[in-house]
Amino acid sequence: MNFLKSNDILYKHQYGFRPKHSTIHQIIHLLNHCAEATSKPIPEYTLAMFCDLSKAVDVINRIILLKKLNIYGIRGVVNNWFDSYLSERKQYVDFDHNPSKHSSIDLSVPQGAILGPLLYLIYVNDIGNSCTGNILSFADDTTLYMSDSRLDRLFVY
Repeated sequence: MNFLKSNDILYKHQYGFRPKHSTIHQIIHLLNHCAEATSKPIPEYTLAMFCDLSKAVDVINRIILLKKLNIYGIRGVVNNWFDSYLSERKQYVDFDHNPSKHSSIDLSVPQGAILGPLLYLIYVNDIGNSCTGNILSFADDTTLYMSDSRLDRLFVY
């Protein structure tokens, strides 16, 4: 986290899993935007879409995550360590002392691990570049929004 903060890598409107950030920051940002939009000489409407990605950490692709780590400067031995940490993981269920067969896990980061939230932030860090609207996120809760003086134009974007 220190590396990401000191190099200003994290998306500025990602408020989840970060010290001194909370859900209230995301809400205030959106409310301020709406207030400014309606206060313009020609008032604007704001259209927002609220998304909640269920089981977001379960769909993280290891190869894509490792490439993103590399892009952000986490290379060499450290990137290899992450590869090892995320590779060749298996799971099984033990019900009433009857274990199932082990199955390989090709996607996701380990649940409950302290690195899980940080790796998720890195995985979705480029979300701000993904559309023409504005994006606010708190972990996997994402708000896409835009404003325009003409309501019909908001539905064209």
